[in-house]
Amino acid sequence: MAHSIKFKRLAMHSVLALTLITGAAPIYTYAEGATSEAHGTFDIPSIGSVKINDSSYFELTNVRLTSGSDQNLVSFTVKAVNGGASDIQFIDYWIRVQSSTGAKFTVNVVPQDKDKNIIPAGGSQEIQFSTQVTPSLNLSDLTFTVIKWDFSAADYQRTLGMLTVPSDYSTVTPANSKANIKISKTSFQAFVKKATISSNEENYLPTLLLELQNKDTRSLKLPAVKFMIRTADGLLYPLQANGVNENTTIDPLMKKEIALSGKLPRSISNDGWELVITEPTDTGSSNSSNVVVGEFSIPKATDEQLSTEKEQSFSNSDGSYIAKLEAIQRVPWEDDDLVIASLLLQSKENKSLPLPNLTGYIQLDNSVKVDVKVIQTDNIIGLQPNSEVSIQLIGSIPYTYDFSTLSIHLQEKVGGSDSSGKTNDTLNDLVQFKLDSKLDSVPLVNANEHYKIGGIGRSGDYTVHAFHNFKGKSSDIITAQVEVENLEKRANDLSKLVGHFKGSDGTVYPATLSEIKTKIGPSGKALLFVWASVAKNKGEDVTQLLLGEGITEGKYTKLDGKPDAYVSAVSFFLPQENTSVQNSLKEIDIFPYTLNLKRVGTPVEDNLLKLKIEYELEKNMQYEVDTSDYKLIMEIVDADDKATVEWALDIEKTKDGTIDPKSTLQLGSNKIELINNDKEFIYKVSYLKKMNLNIYQQFQGQKKLIASKGLDWFVYSE
Repeated sequence: MAHSIKFKRLAMHSVLALTLITGAAPIYTYAEGATSEAHGTFDIPSIGSVKINDSSYFELTNVRLTSGSDQNLVSFTVKAVNGGASDIQFIDYWIRVQSSTGAKFTVNVVPQDKDKNIIPAGGSQEIQFSTQVTPSLNLSDLTFTVIKWDFSAADYQRTLGMLTVPSDYSTVTPANSKANIKISKTSFQAFVKKATISSNEENYLPTLLLELQNKDTRSLKLPAVKFMIRTADGLLYPLQANGVNENTTIDPLMKKEIALSGKLPRSISNDGWELVITEPTDTGSSNSSNVVVGEFSIPKATDEQLSTEKEQSFSNSDGSYIAKLEAIQRVPWEDDDLVIASLLLQSKENKSLPLPNLTGYIQLDNSVKVDVKVIQTDNIIGLQPNSEVSIQLIGSIPYTYDFSTLSIHLQEKVGGSDSSGKTNDTLNDLVQFKLDSKLDSVPLVNANEHYKIGGIGRSGDYTVHAFHNFKGKSSDIITAQVEVENLEKRANDLSKLVGHFKGSDGTVYPATLSEIKTKIGPSGKALLFVWASVAKNKGEDVTQLLLGEGITEGKYTKLDGKPDAYVSAVSFFLPQENTSVQNSLKEIDIFPYTLNLKRVGTPVEDNLLKLKIEYELEKNMQYEVDTSDYKLIMEIVDADDKATVEWALDIEKTKDGTIDPKSTLQLGSNKIELINNDKEFIYKVSYLKKMNLNIYQQFQGQKKLIASKGLDWFVYSE
């Protein structure tokens, strides 16, 4: 069998089919990680082949064991190769499976291969089988026998050959290697690009980055594949997949990155972990099973650096300090990338110390010096014993620039003057951290989970409340509603944020954010709208929202300022968009508002059609929100599509902060009268027939239908 590299391991572990957990997982701190470079391609070795005539043979491949609650499932593939000049009828042959003790097991062809009865001359067919075996058996305990039905022989069958699984046979892809696998009969190449393991007091919190590349000639809509970690003791723990859903399709030669996260108890060893991928398969027995399609040794995460430690001490005239390198990240910024080094500064003294006047630089490949801005992310003026302050160094490089090594140089600027009295600052080197090109990942937050952004004095709890895609004729507008809670004990301005949407293929879309210009009280909340324009139908590929705190000229950006960089980047996986349209005019959700239409009528007065509505608009008063870019569209469509009219309404107040009772939905119970000034309109409708009242959310001129109700023309509906 052709393959790039043949890998062997001594043990074959069983796999337990588990369902994915859908509950909340912890937020991850990406402190250590290993980014892998592929060193080869792994194919599961062939068990062997059996000749069925002088020019044809059956080859046994892809033999896997999947554990179940009562029985284990053995799946395997027979590649039938016909080298002769006439067709071969596969119905004339069969495969038998038995244990070393003589126990025989029923073999089934998977339903999708049952019609593969003819192997044409000069051609081949791959036919997949499965059988249930007792849990105590390993693959090396099994013998596969190829027989031909022969009514002149004893028992009406003739044995053509027998194959046994070698004791060193393994289906596990070695670390740092790609694997050729098949999902739903489609060829893929899979690769664990990165493994990161953080932890808390109770659990390990692993995060894996899996790359799938479609190596076939057809697109595949991914089935309900499941992912899990298998420990060295054979224990299995489910992983949650971000970046894929039931509509995810991978086209030929295209790559898809899937972020996998989960939790495992600290009581187990974190050595020898493996990633297992299963897919639901009809095995031809009474029930379908989750069958293994891929197994991978996980690259071990490391906290080692090339030369220096992550924690270093230094002293100046004020005392002794400790500098800790927390993370170094590379994030998008306009046409460049930002390299951000995050450090913690601590006092080694039993007294309060002043903060040094810090500066520094980043050096790439021991030759390219990158100037940095030094940002103090905590609002404090001194270091108390056992306290710490966050410092970030920010440099800008071209987004196309690749480097092999990186060093971070922290310096102190000491003021002085020369003999003439002219100021002459001196730069004193403090510490240096050396790294390779494997930077830390931006923290990833699962959909609907929360994350704290901001240091002391600016701390806020952030979560993505909802995601919307407003489809247009030539482009789409994607929006995320970001909920922020003030965690400080005083009223506070929200941090000026910088946002980017990120697609599953790595495409980055700079985002615009709404502004809340009033202070938010302690435990108060605000709702921010983040949006970007994307090419038509590309909104469905957007999976993450990257947020960071804006920086202007080395300081946090003020409300009326424009950021020139950002820090504290974090990426939120976006929640699934709610695309349902409710068939009711009650409890219409336009968060943080709720709209109830109590009475709706379409009378004709003075030959003009009017839409009269009695409504109640409620608001969750805990939230500050700017709805100036949003409108609500009331649309009437005749049942025969002979006439359409719509009105655009402001929510609570107009863009300039006023209230126009003719076009504004006001808080509380109110009435509104909308007039269609087209006197010919009433002659376009079909009398005594139905019409639809459609309600849209409109953003930047593009609409999304959220409610629709069929009503009678010219009468009032409760």
